[in-house]
Amino acid sequence: MKPHQKDTKLTDYALGELPPEESVAVERAIAADPALRAAFVETEEMCQGLIDALGGKKERLQPRQRDAIRRVAREAARQGKVENLSSHRQARQRWIAPLAAAAVIIGGIFLLTFFQKPAGTGATKPVTANNDPVKGGGLEGPSEQGNVIRLPLKASGKSLSQIMDAVRGEKRMPTKGEVRIPEMLNAFPLKANGSVALWHGCKLGVEILPSPWKPSASLVFVEIQGAKDGARGLSVEYHAQEGVVIDHRLIGYASRKSDSKLNPPSEVEANSRMLLVIEVESRDLRLGSLHGSVGGREASPLPLVREPEREPSDDARFAALVCAFGLWLRGEGGGMIDEEVMLALAREVASGSMVADRYDFLNLIDEATKLPKK
Repeated sequence: MKPHQKDTKLTDYALGELPPEESVAVERAIAADPALRAAFVETEEMCQGLIDALGGKKERLQPRQRDAIRRVAREAARQGKVENLSSHRQARQRWIAPLAAAAVIIGGIFLLTFFQKPAGTGATKPVTANNDPVKGGGLEGPSEQGNVIRLPLKASGKSLSQIMDAVRGEKRMPTKGEVRIPEMLNAFPLKANGSVALWHGCKLGVEILPSPWKPSASLVFVEIQGAKDGARGLSVEYHAQEGVVIDHRLIGYASRKSDSKLNPPSEVEANSRMLLVIEVESRDLRLGSLHGSVGGREASPLPLVREPEREPSDDARFAALVCAFGLWLRGEGGGMIDEEVMLALAREVASGSMVADRYDFLNLIDEATKLPKK
């Protein structure tokens, strides 16, 4: 059912209170209807006013606090006003939480001058491998069969330098073909600080968090490291949870479904590292599992279950920002990622102690949002 502009379902969605299936329906309706999209932006701004009024310590909202916010927000939506809750400063939302949809619309201008530039670089040189992009933009999709995706295990870091040249050197927005999200991600030394599995010398790390731009979805960060003592023939597959997962995609890759066999295992060099991001929409916290083999030997599956109480690591938050920036540059945010969202996410990631390469990336986002659009 399509929500009306004054429907409280918009407020429920902004507060992250709708179940995944209803959230998907609302997102599609917002993307297709400019009037509804404008009404949703107003609702988010109202919710942000409530969140700002509840600013304070970075703690998890208690159920009674969350209920109070919902009641006031819904009443304000019906009456067209925002109540001042400045006297109830007891908690502040997490960077990514059930209130994420409201938190990302923040007024004002993102100014990195609030933070001093780090004196040292603190950067680590990323491990890269060759993988030529498909003409026309993006990277060739991995082989996909039914609910199974065999993950690609190689990416270079060329795309980020091309984006920098376009934005800073030529003062233009990069073309779609210049923006390759997996290459952007792997230009930084990012770690998945969740579950870890060792497969015959190879390491698999996984971290899961809610999507900051799409409350109905989860982001699964998969970090794959080669063995220390030499190259290995490695394959890693994502298996979507049967009957639970509504939709899934590997961010930055074109979908390439196939009825034939999946791609053969890849030769992964010693000490190499690869980070991938899977976006999963699911009816509950079960997202599926990762299956792999090393040298033809099958490893035990690694279940993917989101833990709502787990705080995302700084690396995961930064990786989500990189993905959002890439989707925004490519115009693939489904109408949910715009300049305000980008600047808000960048603000949440920024800190005075971050290393120089990440600080420079935030500057790049700020510069890109100021360029004229095509």
